[in-house]
Amino acid sequence: MRSILPCRLTNIVLVSASLCWMATGMNAIATTPPTKIAPQTRSLAPTALDTLIVPGKRAGAITAKTTYADLVKIYGKQRLTGTKVYGPEGLVVFSGTLVRLGKNRSVTVAWKDAKKIQPLHVIIDDFTWKTAEGIGIGTSLSKLRQVLGEFKITGLGWDYGNQVVGLSPAIQARYRGLMMFVSPDRLAAQRFPKDLEAVSGDGVTPSASDPHWKPLKMRVSGLTVYFAESKSSTAGK
Repeated sequence: MRSILPCRLTNIVLVSASLCWMATGMNAIATTPPTKIAPQTRSLAPTALDTLIVPGKRAGAITAKTTYADLVKIYGKQRLTGTKVYGPEGLVVFSGTLVRLGKNRSVTVAWKDAKKIQPLHVIIDDFTWKTAEGIGIGTSLSKLRQVLGEFKITGLGWDYGNQVVGLSPAIQARYRGLMMFVSPDRLAAQRFPKDLEAVSGDGVTPSASDPHWKPLKMRVSGLTVYFAESKSSTAGK
């Protein structure tokens, strides 16, 4: 980053384009009229990347009104790559934009339209993005229970599996628009296959307090922010 720093002395009087005079306790007297110099523009340090997740409203700087052109302005075109986003069972395919933020760090925007002006949802694959309560990729099941209270998890290992469901009405209202997925530690799953089998499969929806979860070392493995309203429906609000 290039930065242009002005001459920073106490009680500075510019006498010419190449001189700085300092007065100590009094005004400096110049023998020639000072040359007017246009204010110098200081390069600003880039602002920290916005990684706050607000369920149903925004994923970082990405909101229901963000367009592809906005993504270019926010992250830079060099970070953006076109991709496809598949719905459950691969029956629905959306046009997507992958935003590369670092090694093994990214978010993906799925678009409602081919023109990429109406985002549908944002898939978070970056551990630094979190809700105000600290829920993010890698959050433990015990931490999740502290924040969300009691809930259920759809059986592991199928298209609609691994999802946090069954929240209380108050918590559900607060987190509407945020889909949370949890997964077992790979080594724990290999070591405790019976526990894994007990919480896997379609139609199985065990409580988050089920003892089979503990040896599996469950953690948040995916977050998807859904926007409740389209650009057109929120434009006048």
